[in-house]
Amino acid sequence: MHRIRIKTPQGSSLLFMNRDAKEVTSLLPPEGIFIITDTNVRRYYSDIFPRGEVLETEPGEKTKRLETVGTLCSKLLDAGADRSSFILGFGGGVVCDIAGLVASIFMRGVRHGFVSTTLLSQVDASIGGKTGVNLGEYKNIIGTFRQPEFVLCDHRLLSTLPEEEFLSGIGEMIKHAVIRDRNLFFDISTSIERIDQRDPDILAPLIERAVRIKAAVVRHDPEEKGPRRILNFGHTFGHVLETLYGIPHGLAVAEGMLVAAEMSVWTGDMPHSELRMIDGVLDKAGMMQEHELPPNIISLIARDKKSESGMINMVLLRSVGRAITRKMKLADIADFVKYYRDSNRRINKG
Repeated sequence: MHRIRIKTPQGSSLLFMNRDAKEVTSLLPPEGIFIITDTNVRRYYSDIFPRGEVLETEPGEKTKRLETVGTLCSKLLDAGADRSSFILGFGGGVVCDIAGLVASIFMRGVRHGFVSTTLLSQVDASIGGKTGVNLGEYKNIIGTFRQPEFVLCDHRLLSTLPEEEFLSGIGEMIKHAVIRDRNLFFDISTSIERIDQRDPDILAPLIERAVRIKAAVVRHDPEEKGPRRILNFGHTFGHVLETLYGIPHGLAVAEGMLVAAEMSVWTGDMPHSELRMIDGVLDKAGMMQEHELPPNIISLIARDKKSESGMINMVLLRSVGRAITRKMKLADIADFVKYYRDSNRRINKG
């Protein structure tokens, strides 16, 4: 078990890698604990929940809305929660997003932490202090920055994940490698079979390396005012695909990464050989579903939270392991989308 600390001006977060979820009790206050989870997680893991009042939501992205946050805040009040209470998010990325937002606004903020139960949340969603819910078709448009006191990642909990959810986490792991660590990218590539088998001996070190990438970026830019934007690689296009087609987040990001990598070649920032490497690893990992970009994609991107004064902060690549951020006009993105459609791109065949 290893510890990783994220220290920022807004607070400090301690990440426990591959620690038994039952040990979360030692990280909690003696009383006033409220556990936010979903029905699936409760069904699998209620026997290892610590003591505390359990507040349950429905699973899935459809739960990520303000109505859920309001309902949970009402339940906290009814259960006697106050400013000294502690909120424990026990679940995957959706649970962590919701629990973190509730903790950041209930009575103007209460202490909180996470037990992360999915690969997506262990490598990405639970780490870094971002909280958020969706507004209609727009992803994570309402949210805050608030660091959890701790994130406990028990890799043994990954054994119950459905295949699509497991692949979703692999998508985010590959993203971390693509933006920051070329060696990790190649190590993932050569370990795909063992990853698919959920071999803990290979998963544990890969997860930790991916987490260390995100932790380093967050330390440097906790509120995403500059360098942290590289963590959004693949998300501008991926969020649209996720919302439109209802596919898991990490799989949508994988498709979005290929589109963004194609754009990196189109802008002249990256050679085509690098695109082919990314394409090959994602294809080998079984992630490419190849959904079409919708006709209204530019209007959807225009309302993305990465939009600033009519410009979009696009994350592109120089190479595998080296991401850059470019401010691009919507008109330029529209030109790329037209090129992408007209050339009938099928990147993994391309």
